[in-house]
Amino acid sequence: MEEKLTRREVREGAFIILYQTLFGQTPQEITEADEEAFGLARNYETDAIVRGVLAHDEEITGIIAKYSTTRSVARISKVNLVIMKIAIYEIKYDDKVPGAAAINEAVELGKKYAYKQDCGFINGVLNSYLEEIENDRD
Repeated sequence: MEEKLTRREVREGAFIILYQTLFGQTPQEITEADEEAFGLARNYETDAIVRGVLAHDEEITGIIAKYSTTRSVARISKVNLVIMKIAIYEIKYDDKVPGAAAINEAVELGKKYAYKQDCGFINGVLNSYLEEIENDRD
């Protein structure tokens, strides 16, 4: 039976999987190992975010590069990078998630996994992206 998770748990599971892919494992290897060791909370929504971010990684990274005016992508911590990739994926590709909610959840993930001062950076990059998208729609 599919596990019922809150949207925050879905994002956190996707964050954990995507972060670990940076070290060479596939999402399947990660979920198998984590389920055995830690009981990673995940469901089809988690997997959809992981697949979506990985499928659009180059484009999403380019968006981050465009809106990160103070740091090159190479200088952004991997934790912050993964958090922003999830939010940008949701803003751009998930019509069910309002942009402001995606940004708020990214900041919350930042509070849990990143340095406190990084939350402002995450918020700034994502807000700049969202503002441009909303201005283009008008």
